[in-house]
Amino acid sequence: MKFAEVKQFLLTGAATLFAASRLVRTPPPARWRHVRLVLTLGLAALVVALDVAVPPGRYGWDYPVPGWWFTGIAAASVVVSLRNPLWAWRGCALLLAVTPMINWLWSDDWLWPWSPGLVVATTAMALVVGQNYRQVVLAWVFLFTVASAWVWSGNYLQFTLMAGAVVGGALVLGNAMRLRRIAEADSAEHHARATKLEERAVIARELHDVVAHHMSVLALRAGSARYRFDGLPSEVVTEFDEMQSTAREGLTEMRRLLGVLRNENGELATAPQPRVEEIADLVDRLRGAGVAVSLEVEGNVRDVPAGVALSAYRIAQEALSNAVRHAPGSTVDVEISATPGELRLVVANGAPTAPVPASDGRTRHGLLGMRERVTALGGAFRAGPDGGGFVVAVTLPLNGG
Repeated sequence: MKFAEVKQFLLTGAATLFAASRLVRTPPPARWRHVRLVLTLGLAALVVALDVAVPPGRYGWDYPVPGWWFTGIAAASVVVSLRNPLWAWRGCALLLAVTPMINWLWSDDWLWPWSPGLVVATTAMALVVGQNYRQVVLAWVFLFTVASAWVWSGNYLQFTLMAGAVVGGALVLGNAMRLRRIAEADSAEHHARATKLEERAVIARELHDVVAHHMSVLALRAGSARYRFDGLPSEVVTEFDEMQSTAREGLTEMRRLLGVLRNENGELATAPQPRVEEIADLVDRLRGAGVAVSLEVEGNVRDVPAGVALSAYRIAQEALSNAVRHAPGSTVDVEISATPGELRLVVANGAPTAPVPASDGRTRHGLLGMRERVTALGGAFRAGPDGGGFVVAVTLPLNGG
């Protein structure tokens, strides 16, 4: 490789690490923020403690340059890693190159030309950089770190090799942690997407009876129109026949489509789907089991469209089940209000008064299923803590809007 190519290669790396205004980072989850703060401050204190324990040779901290300058910069670099890991590494790399040329006395007692605090800080910063940046950035970090160590210790190859091994190992470990974090995030995202699709398939299977009933009624009414009305013009009779034929074709295609939505046992639910007025039966069964449940109904809930009525029932069923499971001993209030334009459902429970049973380890998606049902109908959904308890509030439009 020619000198010009080597020069261009190094300039490219320098531009990447030192001149780039912003590099793509993969920061750790927010839940680790406080843990990182404690660990970082503890590491900065450790850097200072190590350099105090192993001062620069027998000449003390004031010869030829006060050693606390190097210790202070190393500790500050560790703290800077909370904000920008790459700048923290830059500070440590600079100290690797400058420290042995100005203050070479650490090698007397420490056998390395750098202070023990700087070695720990550089290793930790390499680990943090590996956790945050892509492999191409890590490769340049490794090369420039080794080059910084070689500036003074070129005649002592063992120092350069030891520094490269320590920093390289930290970078590899940090990158492995970063890749694992990315894989876990992708897995969680795929699981959430699969769960959402599964919930939608359940909703579609439950709604198939409702749709099939409406299309069957349409076909029957269109086919019997010529017998129910005397003297219909021939073009009107033809129109009704075409409507009946279209409805039958729709039923056939719907049966084929629902074959894709069969459950794991290859079965489709054929029982009549429950309606919103049957929520009263749910409440009665819970009262019989000793649960304090109140029910308040306003408006004519029997005129609610079948699809909305089914979703409202399933939402109330899941909300009541959650209240009994997660808030034993609490009082549960159910409110249903039907207006000409919308149906409102609120299920609220108070704080638990009995010990909450331990989780059985199964993954449940009750809130996700409720949200998907409301979204499918174009409604509004709210669920969350409320005054020590929990509330689920749903508004479903009755006009399909």
